[in-house]
Amino acid sequence: MASLEPGTPPGARRARASRPPLILGHRGYRACYPENTLLSFREAFAHGADGIECDVQKSADGRYVVIHDPTTERVSRVGGSVGSMRLAELRMLDLGLGERIPTLEEALDALPRGAYIDVELKADTLRARDCGPLADILDARVGRRRLMVSSFEPALLRPLRKRGFTVGLLLGDDARQRGPGSLAGTLLRLRPAYLNLPIQLFAMLGRHKAALLLRLFQALGFSILFWTVNDEKGARAVDRFAAIVVSDDVELVAGLRKGPRPGPRPPRGTQIGRERARLPRTGARQKRQ
Repeated sequence: MASLEPGTPPGARRARASRPPLILGHRGYRACYPENTLLSFREAFAHGADGIECDVQKSADGRYVVIHDPTTERVSRVGGSVGSMRLAELRMLDLGLGERIPTLEEALDALPRGAYIDVELKADTLRARDCGPLADILDARVGRRRLMVSSFEPALLRPLRKRGFTVGLLLGDDARQRGPGSLAGTLLRLRPAYLNLPIQLFAMLGRHKAALLLRLFQALGFSILFWTVNDEKGARAVDRFAAIVVSDDVELVAGLRKGPRPGPRPPRGTQIGRERARLPRTGARQKRQ
């Protein structure tokens, strides 16, 4: 596997050897900390991420909040619909380790200087009319060179693409069900800078067919983001093609830059792990299990 080193944010298609992929924490350092929280984002950077990926929904009172699901039960064990709850109600939920649901503004304000961010817009609660206010929030807090806006829903990307934002079209099972003709039409109309593809592509198509498809996408001018790459095998598979790699376990993937990492990390869900998560960060890497 080619060495994974931090790279500059790629825009259009680039030579693989000259720009190794960026590593983004999928909802932060999700493997060890509550997803889409400020703690999870901080820990992703502390453990080697070049940036983060986060999800945005809209609350009942029109606030843009960072949460993946349209409901709150999975992350808080308290049932509720994000689109039917006000921000103050959402703030009452404990996502673990005392973490609360942040607003998009809070997530952006907490980014370290030079960090890259992929903001995924969720069609559960967002509509095209939200793109204007979202664009204003993004422009006020983060440079466009270090930003991608992504979604499975092209209608949420078109207004931002017209405003000059870098957009990434997420492709999953729905794209396969619609067929290649529908996908081609969407790509021609939207012209995203990135195609955001699942690591399962290799299992679905086989290594050789997947490689041919990826080379075709690159020849057409698209950059490739892969999600969610959580082991060395997956990192090896995507390394030749990916401009960006998104991982739940950023420490593992970032560790491939420098080889194997000795030592345990704090066990998830244990008192030791919880107490260590509360400690102030000194910049030293935390040990892994």
